[in-house]
Parts: sequence; structure tokens; C-alpha cells
Amino acid sequence: MAAYVVDELNGNAVFRHTKIDASSAIEAAMSATGRTVASGREPGKIWIRVTDECGHTTEYH
Repeated sequence: MAAYVVDELNGNAVFRHTKIDASSAIEAAMSATGRTVASGREPGKIWIRVTDECGHTTEYH
């Protein structure tokens, strides 16, 4: 397991910040939000930014 920081954003504003231990970035995103997620961002929708211990970020919606 690795440590991830999961930020939920509305536009560029972070409204939830969570630290999660998970085996992958997508699992961290799903654990933090309690729902399934998909890669990338969709304009006008809430999105999720997951940052791993090395600083690599992944985006989901």
C-alpha cells in the first residue's frame, strides 16, 4: 500500500482534502469519494486529483 492525497475540486477550488492508503491512485480516489471514478476531467463537473508520495498526480471525474 502507498499513501495518496486525494483532493476533490469544483473548478480550481479544493473542497475536500483526504489522505488515503491504497494500492493504486484509482482505488484511493474511489475510497475517498465512495463512488466509481473515470480517468480525466469533464468541463463543469467536480473532479478528483490524486497525488502519490513522489508527487505524481492523476485526474479523475
